[in-house]
Amino acid sequence: MATSFYGREVSKVIKEDVASTTKKIYGFSYPFVANPKRGYFSKESGVTLVRNNLTQLLLTTKGERVMIPDFGTNLKYFLFEPLDKFTVQNIRDDILGAVNKYAPGVKVVSLRVFPSNTITVEGLQGLFINLSVQVEELNQQILDINVGIG
Repeated sequence: MATSFYGREVSKVIKEDVASTTKKIYGFSYPFVANPKRGYFSKESGVTLVRNNLTQLLLTTKGERVMIPDFGTNLKYFLFEPLDKFTVQNIRDDILGAVNKYAPGVKVVSLRVFPSNTITVEGLQGLFINLSVQVEELNQQILDINVGIG
C-alpha cells in the first residue's frame, strides 16, 4: 500500500478519486465574436481549443501581442519573397519554432507550404499553410490546420 508524504497510508477512496480526475484544459474561443448564447468570451476545450490556438499562433505576427513580443510567426514578411526552397525552409523553421515554444504537448507530423491561388491587393501571391499535428492531451489524435496568408 502506498504512503503519503507524511508516512500515512492513503485510503482507497482517495486513490480512486485522484486516479479518476482528468486534467481538462479550457481556453477562449477564437476569434472573439458575439454569440447570443455564450457572449464574446466563450470557452472551448479539446479539438476546437487546440485548432483555434494553433490558428491564432500562425496568424499572429511577432510583436503584435502585448507583453509577449515573441508570440506568433513572421509569415506575412514572406509574402514579399520568392517562394523557392530557401524561403520555404525559413517558413518551416519559423512555424516549427513557434509551435515548439508556444504549443506544449503538440507534435508536428507534417507541414506543407503552398502558393495561394489568390492575389493580394499589393499584387503578391499569398501563402497557404497545411499543418498536421498530433496532440498529446487528446490521446495522440491528429488534427489538420489550414491557414491562408495574404
